[in-house]
Amino acid sequence: MAELTGVLCDRRMPIAVKGKVYRTMIRPVLIYGSEASTLRRREQERLERTRMKMLRWILGLTLKDRKRNDDVRHIIGVACITDKVREARLRWYGHIQRREEDGCVKRILKAAVHGQRSQGRQRDGTTWRTQGIVPNGEGEPMWPTPHQRDSQPEGERER
Repeated sequence: MAELTGVLCDRRMPIAVKGKVYRTMIRPVLIYGSEASTLRRREQERLERTRMKMLRWILGLTLKDRKRNDDVRHIIGVACITDKVREARLRWYGHIQRREEDGCVKRILKAAVHGQRSQGRQRDGTTWRTQGIVPNGEGEPMWPTPHQRDSQPEGERER
């Protein structure tokens, strides 16, 4: 980012060029990895604040200048970052849908979770390991259940 400071802070640099630098170099860094994970409201708000701070910094504005966020976005010509995150998510989802049926990510996406979890932090110690998850609903569990693990002699356990 330090290398971009000269371009972004230069008052002689056209705003259109600054907007293009933001779209091509800053925004991808801000939304990196968000297509495969869920953003909570707090994370979305933090992302939005960071983006607006960057856009105001590019224009040389402060909060004391009392410019609306929509006006700042319109001046630079950039879209809302949450919309861009949604686009990236849909692009990633389409990529996964086009993959082969037996691919790892597609199997995880189509996996059915049985049961119901209560609200709040889960403290019952239930994990995939203790549930003895069975691949494709048939055959032996992928790993030994705690009962099977406890019945094995100490020397035979995998580390």
